[in-house]
Amino acid sequence: MKELDIPAMEELQTLVKAREVRLILGDQLNFGHDWFTSNPDPEITFVLMEVRSETDYARHHIQKVVSFFAAMRLFAMDLHQQGHRVLYLTLDDPRNLHSIPDNLEWICSEAAATQSAWQQPDEYRMDEILAKWSAICDRRGWDWSISDSQHFFTQREELATFFKGKKTYRLETFYRYMRKKHNILMTSAMEPECGEWNFDASNRQKLPKNHTLPPPKLFQRNVSTLVALLESSGVETIGRIRADAFPWPLTRVEGLEMLQHFAEELLPFFGDFQDAMTTECWTVYHSRLSFLMNVKLISPYEVVQTVEQAWRDDPERVHISQAEGFIRQILGWREYMRGVY
Repeated sequence: MKELDIPAMEELQTLVKAREVRLILGDQLNFGHDWFTSNPDPEITFVLMEVRSETDYARHHIQKVVSFFAAMRLFAMDLHQQGHRVLYLTLDDPRNLHSIPDNLEWICSEAAATQSAWQQPDEYRMDEILAKWSAICDRRGWDWSISDSQHFFTQREELATFFKGKKTYRLETFYRYMRKKHNILMTSAMEPECGEWNFDASNRQKLPKNHTLPPPKLFQRNVSTLVALLESSGVETIGRIRADAFPWPLTRVEGLEMLQHFAEELLPFFGDFQDAMTTECWTVYHSRLSFLMNVKLISPYEVVQTVEQAWRDDPERVHISQAEGFIRQILGWREYMRGVY
């Protein structure tokens, strides 16, 4: 396990003049986005913020809130170290108005910015919040633009377009379309590998008696300062947390380590036991990649490609049913539910 801490953010709290202010939401920590692949522009300031409007719209599990804030801070520090200009508003920053539009307005005003940009959010709720921000930009005479998040396999309206005019909205139909479109687990003749589209019938086994499960891969990080911040700020959460040994991966490097661990150690048994539960181990053979993908530290493309390649490299170790059972969750279910939502 690695003993790691969460950085203090004092060096990212100075606002300088900028031509453009770009908002990065807590679930948009995508180093592969076009925003970050060119040389840093000193006239662009990237803004991340911890706001009560996000912690308080529902009562969240404390590990979820801590994961978001910790990942945001680590991502912001990485951007800063790469040479990008970053402003980070902590929960207790006295300038923080705890509203994304209100914070952006004073930031743009003080930075003398004339342009603002943001990526498409993944929540309807956030769509409405950013619509208020675009209205403020219009009122203040500031230009604004929206970019794709460059994360999902599908575009926002792709599912609706696919099912337009159809009487049923079956996941399996959409899943097969995605397999063909992206050439995943397909033969050169564009037929499903091993002659089957779906091995779900093989993915419902119980754990054998006396089966030895692998220990979970953990990352030991001290998040006590974040827990204390939430408590002193009065943020109400549910659940428990071990603040001195937080086990979840929170950076891209750790995410790739977790992905590799899954492919090498867990994938050979994932499909068989993906629905199995036991009191002996809380992780069983699950990947624990959801948070990493949901905040975009790793992409569904590289996850699916890693799993497919593990099967192609050694089909005796990783049976097609294991790989397909996992890929179906990412390429099928995750993209389908995104479109439904």
